[in-house]
Amino acid sequence: MGYCLAKLGQYREAVESYKQALRITPKEAGIHSNLCAAYGKMGHYDEAIESCKQATQLKPDFAEAYSNLGWSYQKMGRYQEAIQACKEAIRLKPDFSPAHYNLGNSYAVLKKYDEAIHSYKEAIRIKFDYAEGHLDLGAAYFHTDRIEEAMDSYKQAIRLKPSLAEAHLNLGMAYLRLGDRGSAIEEYKILKELDRALANRLFNLIYE
Repeated sequence: MGYCLAKLGQYREAVESYKQALRITPKEAGIHSNLCAAYGKMGHYDEAIESCKQATQLKPDFAEAYSNLGWSYQKMGRYQEAIQACKEAIRLKPDFSPAHYNLGNSYAVLKKYDEAIHSYKEAIRIKFDYAEGHLDLGAAYFHTDRIEEAMDSYKQAIRLKPSLAEAHLNLGMAYLRLGDRGSAIEEYKILKELDRALANRLFNLIYE
């Protein structure tokens, strides 16, 4: 029941459902991990971390719970702990794409872009249709001045998910970095239909 509610975006109701289930089966690691994810979606990261810790204590080889724990630590700005949790998830389940992606995000925030690139590449090697993985790989390339590779990643993200507004913004910015104002304007035209705020941001960059 809680899982279905979470899928519908009804996270508060999902939390209550998971809590009720835990009163019946308090040692079910999967429910603790799902509770962690629901708390995280609500922005209750302290509670999410505690739930994930409960899950990993009950089931020390629970890779998904370690990945959720890493994501929760990242949201709290506790990046070194996030990295360690994601690495443990990867050790337990090397082909778990979200753990590689979450690890890449923590590295990117710390400006460890080479490590971030490696992690994002692993995430999309495992799950190639991971549009956000291609997007963030492009951002890591962009920050290391590998603009052509960044553009390829942004274009792949758009092929996979044409409505991904941030990919159009970033691609427009990459075109500007290369002096291709005309192509940046084309991305602006697309972006206007997807996200007016991001479109305005790109417009200001084009005409500054």
